[in-house]
Amino acid sequence: MSDKDKRCNGWDLDMVMPELPAQGRWRGGPMTRRLRAGPETLVWHPGDGDRTIVLGDGVATLRLEDTDLTLAQIHAAIEGDPAGAKPRLGMGEIVTQGVIGRLRLGAETLRFEGLARIVIGGFSAYPGRRPG
Repeated sequence: MSDKDKRCNGWDLDMVMPELPAQGRWRGGPMTRRLRAGPETLVWHPGDGDRTIVLGDGVATLRLEDTDLTLAQIHAAIEGDPAGAKPRLGMGEIVTQGVIGRLRLGAETLRFEGLARIVIGGFSAYPGRRPG
């Protein structure tokens, strides 16, 4: 179904019902904006392979989908540079500003430098929920 559906007599639905402003609880605000995929968010799923993220890539947020790990488990699995900044748990995220490190998830390794945060998505965001 397109915005200009024949059942609507050619009305442009975006004009009739514009999207709510970004202050809405579900559509906007800093949390939703942070989790939305965009040019500065890299979404990674198990099976995507090893990945290296550097400062010049423009990626600020790494969203790990369907890893079956909690934020605390991911935080514990991050191996950072001993002389560098340490990652810390934030509210719904792992803050990785200034951290040079790597994260091993099974046989795959994610190396990163210049990330602002790591968040989880998919069924990992809902404890007790499994795909299927």
